[in-house]
Amino acid sequence: MEDKFEYIRQLTALLESKDFRERIKGLDQLVADCQHNPSMVIRSLFPVFDLFRDRLQESNRKVNLYALEALQGMVRLLKDNLSGVLNHLVPAIVDNHLNSKNRAVYSAATGALCELVLNLDNSLLLEPFCFKARVLSGQAKVDLIEKVAELVTELYPRRPQLVEQKALPLLWGLLGPSSGSVHRATTSLCRALHHQMGPGLRQSAASQPPSIGRDLNQLLRTMS
Repeated sequence: MEDKFEYIRQLTALLESKDFRERIKGLDQLVADCQHNPSMVIRSLFPVFDLFRDRLQESNRKVNLYALEALQGMVRLLKDNLSGVLNHLVPAIVDNHLNSKNRAVYSAATGALCELVLNLDNSLLLEPFCFKARVLSGQAKVDLIEKVAELVTELYPRRPQLVEQKALPLLWGLLGPSSGSVHRATTSLCRALHHQMGPGLRQSAASQPPSIGRDLNQLLRTMS
């Protein structure tokens, strides 16, 4: 326990330093610890990722970018051990960075999401991805809808009830007038659900307000 407190104290001193170079040094230290001392990171997961989240959200773009790139390696090393912090980690990745005008930051954020999908049980990701796809706008909304479509394809054969519980409300909310990339992403999600559910997709829509069924049928016609 004393080792844990000392570890958090040392990491805090680096990651909360006023000097951005020290904060970057702290990120390097955290990645190294994930590789060489993962048990300590896992035992300290919540305070460590509170510190890390602050680096993802701070105003210094150099530190933001470095943290996003570091996260990709951390995800590959820690995998499902990150499940307890996903509800804080996913917003820290997507809320600002997926709509960033800085291409390097945007690329690093999408890379971090890809690593989450590749390295964690996707059932852990479906709810936070669906929630953020509903509430965000712009490119972030498009990217997250497309990620949910990918999760539907992977998850439905083994977790159909979970997919229907989380992804169908997202689709219902997206139906209706839309254009451009949001419409294309909505079509991808609808196609993924229809491929997995078949006639069950229309049956599920039948329990919704009539406008949902009409909009779904119209979208399905454009897909055929």
